[in-house]
Amino acid sequence: MSVLADRAALASDGTAQPSRLMSTERATLRRLLPALATYLEATPLSVLEAPGSDAIATFRDAGGCGLIAPTSLGGLGATAVEALRVHRAIGAASPSLAAAVTMHHLSIATIIEIAMAGPEEELPLVAGLIEQRSIIASGFAEGVGSTLVPSVDAYYDDGDYVVNGSKKPCSLSASMDFLAASVATREKKGGKTRKAVALIPASMPGVSVRPFWTTPVLAGAESEEVVLEDVRVPVSLTMVGALDDPEGMHELTGFLWFGILASAGYIGAATALVERLVGHPKVSDSVYTSAAAELEAAIAGLEAVAAAMDSGERGADISARLLFCRIALRGALRRAVDAAVTALGGIAFITDPDIAYLQSVVSAFAFHPPSIRETESSLAAYHRGENFSLA
Repeated sequence: MSVLADRAALASDGTAQPSRLMSTERATLRRLLPALATYLEATPLSVLEAPGSDAIATFRDAGGCGLIAPTSLGGLGATAVEALRVHRAIGAASPSLAAAVTMHHLSIATIIEIAMAGPEEELPLVAGLIEQRSIIASGFAEGVGSTLVPSVDAYYDDGDYVVNGSKKPCSLSASMDFLAASVATREKKGGKTRKAVALIPASMPGVSVRPFWTTPVLAGAESEEVVLEDVRVPVSLTMVGALDDPEGMHELTGFLWFGILASAGYIGAATALVERLVGHPKVSDSVYTSAAAELEAAIAGLEAVAAAMDSGERGADISARLLFCRIALRGALRRAVDAAVTALGGIAFITDPDIAYLQSVVSAFAFHPPSIRETESSLAAYHRGENFSLA
């Protein structure tokens, strides 16, 4: 019996009960990233979630780095709806992997947006990243003051930008090939700042990683502190297209990807708990149906946003809709998980550490930026007719 089957609920005769709750998502994962699907099916949750697991390396080897990149740049060209489904399936098997690679997708999406709008010579750089299956960590300033205001400083010096700052937590810190960082650039020390995106090789002098993440929850995401001390980044690795985006629209597109994929990963983690109720001899159909309905309604809302992205919609309206979905998702996840844990009972909670672990993972969704206070204020102001803002 596969590990995936072991995770499913048991029928009254003691056999694994297949679940249709996430059949579309698992089929999409297998179609787009078959090697990753096989690995996740065969590997226990405790192994996948531990620091130093092979999950991120397997994601890279399976071609996951190019999942949402267009085929014209060498990627798989997955639509937003397909990527959403892939991430729900990944989140059900390994929440840490889902959280970590969401930051890669945020980074690559932002870089692609900037490259497409900027000088043509930036496109081969992006194609090279995809061809080399580079893991790109996110150094954007989410959650620090304004979400789109850089927290990393850079000044120009003899053909390079000298970069200083830090990002914590920074997922993928142990596996990253590059850090994509939103930076406030100056032509000289003390000069006027402009926003750009620097692509910083992890092997560069001045790049270091310090311990930061001490909880075992989501420890497999490699979320430590990345420190930049006088790192000299060539101008050729600075995305100048960002300089022509004062409103942060390119980054806003990246955060649309972040919003749908991060949310899908947490729905996947909650689904892994709710699936245990399918066919369980001591769980009523009404309890299961109510919990599953919370998740199915949430994923339907996110898929509507993803479908709008696939049709080309960008900007304030779709960003506001996504934030409303994320607010609603907080309550839906809590209700679904609480119902599942209660229905499974105390003995299951005591004897199966995966239950408590998944419950803790889902609780972490509430901590993702922007904060609930920022979100509520921004959305209310937007509906009053003011400009949309993530801060």
